[in-house]
Amino acid sequence: MISIQQAQVGYQTTLIDIAQLALPAGQIYALIGRNGSGKSTLLQTLIGQLPLRAGSISFGAFSLTELQRNAALRATQVSYVASMFTGVEALTLRAYVSLGRVPHLGAFGRLQASDLQFVAEVLHALNLSDLAQKDTRKLSDGERQLASLARAIVQDTPLMVLDEPASFLDYFNRDLLIDQLQLWVQQKTERTAVFSSHDIDLCLQKGIPMLVLHQQKLTLLAKPTKQEVMALLSQNS
Repeated sequence: MISIQQAQVGYQTTLIDIAQLALPAGQIYALIGRNGSGKSTLLQTLIGQLPLRAGSISFGAFSLTELQRNAALRATQVSYVASMFTGVEALTLRAYVSLGRVPHLGAFGRLQASDLQFVAEVLHALNLSDLAQKDTRKLSDGERQLASLARAIVQDTPLMVLDEPASFLDYFNRDLLIDQLQLWVQQKTERTAVFSSHDIDLCLQKGIPMLVLHQQKLTLLAKPTKQEVMALLSQNS
């Protein structure tokens, strides 16, 4: 569960003020907001890259402050998918995805047979198996986004945060991404995923709870309708 208490999110000034919010585990949440409303800022805060201006956030047994102070612990608790991955020269897709297992490796830092099997299963689920040996710089933008999702999945953390992960995906792969996120949270009861999106219709179609940013506040709609979402977003006008 994500628990937020009297949190102020922002840089020099407060962009988002969240009095109290609890997000139960076992669910994915779509973060919806107009351009400039603070979606990326909130996500950067959740992954520990930006300190809170006030208040507190906790993820299960750990506070955000604890995770910020301990990078090794944070890597076992929070995975992140950026809005764009440009690739790394001479790094294959399989090698990139395998990096997600690093926080869980033992003293020798070597992938075990179980790690390799896990990576292979995730690549298959995301239709990436045939690209496993391809240089990440030679993948399409959409293929790199799916590779980033695959790396986050094999990192096997309780919380996954994604910043507009579907930006470069076609309709079929956007659908695949949502399906895989929903399957991921269903596989372990403590998992939670939060992703920002502008694709309100797809999120509604998939029955995804929405976190709507409006007037510097964050409102949870557990069973949203388009009318409710648009009414909140229009308050920013």
